[in-house]
Amino acid sequence: MALSVVETLRNSNRLYLKTHMDDSAIRYGYDLTGEMLSRQPAPFINVVLRDVKSPQFSALGGGSVDQTYEVLVYIITRGTNYENAFRMGLNIAGEVFDEVYTTTGLKGTTDSLMEYSLELDHRTNQEDLTCVHLLTFTYDRRINMRKR
Repeated sequence: MALSVVETLRNSNRLYLKTHMDDSAIRYGYDLTGEMLSRQPAPFINVVLRDVKSPQFSALGGGSVDQTYEVLVYIITRGTNYENAFRMGLNIAGEVFDEVYTTTGLKGTTDSLMEYSLELDHRTNQEDLTCVHLLTFTYDRRINMRKR
């Protein structure tokens, strides 16, 4: 699911995703350590699949299973000042939301986007000009276990 979101964002034609982001700057976040993030030229996006849950079985005997996926999208920007980094991150986050909302989770019977949240970064360090916004998407997928 997260790799699908990466491909969706790379293939997007939205303004900020095409003019401010290189395709190589949109990737799955295998390494989110501070050292790795400081080496990457900003702006960039890291997508992570946080967890997969199956809170309940939909039918007796486990014939179908509802799975919940939580996909995190980190938007990292830097600017000449914090205000510029914050605004650029907000513009990119808006386009990421629009792209993911309109192109993923559209099969209502098997795959649905259930909810999202956006955490806006706030400045905690005077010298820090890096801004990290976090979008969280929750998907629900119904899988027929008899046809696996």
